Amino acid sequence: MLLSQRADYAVRAMVYIAIQEKGKRVQIREAADKQEAPEPFLAKIVQALAVAGLVDTQRGAGGGIALARPAQDITLLQIVEAAEGPIALTRCTYEPGRCPRMERCAVHPVWERVQRVLETHLAAIRLSELAESQRKLTMAA
Repeated sequence: MLLSQRADYAVRAMVYIAIQEKGKRVQIREAADKQEAPEPFLAKIVQALAVAGLVDTQRGAGGGIALARPAQDITLLQIVEAAEGPIALTRCTYEPGRCPRMERCAVHPVWERVQRVLETHLAAIRLSELAESQRKLTMAA
């Protein structure tokens, strides 16, 4: 399973926004440059993050992107799902009722368990933790 570049950019952009001084808004151009992401692509990702209620965007002078809520209230799962949509290992974990083999498939319960572990793990990782790790890495460099 490979997360898309879209999810990777979304997470890195959120970490970058989270490490800024309180109240500072980030310009998309700045975030794209710092995260080595194409600006138009990152702009679309930021729109998805805004629709999910993870960032607040403001146009004009003094505008830019800021977290819509505290970093400790944002999970890695929320960021990835805002960028990608629901995470699913297989079609049967994404739409279990549509699988005609579900009741007679030995693999289905395994995929369900792995799916729950993945979601639980991603939901346990807070943006604030990632931001703190990034601050330490930046200071060490």
